Amino acid sequence: MNDQTATVMRGRGLTWRSLLALLYITFVFQSSMAFMHLVTGSTPAYSAVQWATILLFIELAAVFAGTKLTIFEAVIIYLAAGQTIKYWWFLAPTTGNLAHPGWIYQAYLRYSPVSVALGLADKIPWFYAPESYEVWLQRTLFHQEWTIVALWTSVYLLAAMFGDFAMSILGYHLYVRIEKLPFPYADPIVDTTRTLIEREWRRMSVLGASSILGFAYGLLLYTLPLTGEVFLNVNLRTIPIPWADYNYLIQQILPGASFGVATDLAVMATGFILPFSVVLGSLIGSIAIYIVGNHLLVKYGITGFAQEYTYGMDIQTIWQRSVLWAWAMPMVGFAIAMGIIPLLLRPKDTYRALKAFKRITESAAEFNIGWVIGLFLAATLSLSFVDYWLAPDFPPIYLILLNIIIPFVTMLVAVRGEGLGVSIGVPYTREMVIKATGYPGINAWFVPIYTSSSWVTGFKVCDMTNTRVKDMILGMFIIFPVALLIGYITVQSLWRVAPIPSSIYPGVLYAWPVQATFQSIFISPEAAVFFQVPYIIYGFISGSILYVVGHVLKITPLIIGAAGGLSSPIPSALSVFVGAVIGLVMQHLLGREFWRSIRGIIYAGILLGEGLAVTIGTGLAVIIRSMWASPY
Repeated sequence: MNDQTATVMRGRGLTWRSLLALLYITFVFQSSMAFMHLVTGSTPAYSAVQWATILLFIELAAVFAGTKLTIFEAVIIYLAAGQTIKYWWFLAPTTGNLAHPGWIYQAYLRYSPVSVALGLADKIPWFYAPESYEVWLQRTLFHQEWTIVALWTSVYLLAAMFGDFAMSILGYHLYVRIEKLPFPYADPIVDTTRTLIEREWRRMSVLGASSILGFAYGLLLYTLPLTGEVFLNVNLRTIPIPWADYNYLIQQILPGASFGVATDLAVMATGFILPFSVVLGSLIGSIAIYIVGNHLLVKYGITGFAQEYTYGMDIQTIWQRSVLWAWAMPMVGFAIAMGIIPLLLRPKDTYRALKAFKRITESAAEFNIGWVIGLFLAATLSLSFVDYWLAPDFPPIYLILLNIIIPFVTMLVAVRGEGLGVSIGVPYTREMVIKATGYPGINAWFVPIYTSSSWVTGFKVCDMTNTRVKDMILGMFIIFPVALLIGYITVQSLWRVAPIPSSIYPGVLYAWPVQATFQSIFISPEAAVFFQVPYIIYGFISGSILYVVGHVLKITPLIIGAAGGLSSPIPSALSVFVGAVIGLVMQHLLGREFWRSIRGIIYAGILLGEGLAVTIGTGLAVIIRSMWASPY
């Protein structure tokens, strides 16, 4: 069967039911996931939301429409749901991609104690964050000084959507249709979707029970403290958030070390679904840095952290200060090694990918390749033009390098890794390129830079289920602006409830100073003492050696997990590991196949229950606080 015939016979997945499901995720889950981000300090996984929504709409379709949700609709719900949660565009970028918009973090950086201490606060340009203190004081996104931020965010939005679309289409033709790589992560998506479509009541019971557990725990952990603070101005917190701190115990034996346990049940349940080798590696990496490494720094008086340390110093402070003084640059080098060394170990694969690019033909495509390339160039050149307008002292050739050439090359290598089941990426590309040029200015450090993301596994899933690829793309483009609007309103509402960061949102209270530390180290001249190129090299060498050893011994997931654990505080890594151990015990008791069939549903139920509790608490807090809260 040729490609054109396959395209004609593919099932339609974009229907009123799948669109309604996408809108449901956008409206119902955005506020709860944003709140969980604020209290845990990291972006929560939303795969459970996707599966839970499919389950819900399977039942709704059967009860109210008298028909079955088709596998094509379920696939589109799962795949296009990746564009339904966009609150973080207005909250904060990820640590490894500081070139992405994150409005409140941008404003926070102007007043952050870290930025002030490192001499960055007064250098932040007008287009990156509002200059008026009134905006920060009143906690509002509805102010005229956000206009320029909204302008370049809109251009970045177009570059991100059209760039990701174009790069993914190219990657799809190169690695799915021409080279026919396996894309192993597509298999569980297809298998789980087909299982849910069959409507097994036993699994529905598991989902219900775990949802009740998550809801009850979420009420205790999140809703009760939040409503007590807002309604009664009383601290009703019985469980610490985001972790229980036991530093005072471990520091009696190992000065400088940290130890604690994350208290969010969903964090622990994450260990149910992650590969055990990755979880183990993450724990090893975290222990190596925050227990062994920090203790050695204090014991031998190495770096300024040893001078700052005092007995009883909490997890947050130790995490921030040790990263600043000792670990930030080795982490960057280690991460770069995780992206580059896999390519060097597979030179023939990289060469074949470049060679295969010549074989793309329009006859094999649902989309005109020339049109796709033109769309990509138009979007990224527009972003480069805006960047040059914002930073006219930075050579435009480097902006083209950052927005066009580097994303194209990283697409080639990252999607090839994706096709083989290996995660490959290099963080801080903007920062490293600017640093390498010797740029003496400030503005270029804050311009938005396009970083490609892949949809290729989703296209592979469409192939495997005979779903129209165009439906997936159209669904993403339809829901994306809606998600941005709801994300904007959500973040504004949460900001009105309480300052961000604050004790109400303790996760970012811990995480943002670390992120600001990374950003300041790259930019501020006063922070030059912390930007140590030899430390980056040491990290790169260490990461390279470990990855090569892992490649030879076939334990690369362990090494990749360790790379993630370097930046993960002990409580998070430990709680996920506890979840993974519980998963192994349950697998032994219940049997491998049965446990694997319900573990994702248990995780989904816990996330659903906690999300519902958070949604109720947040909704009540927003309503009450909006009625009588002072902006101060």
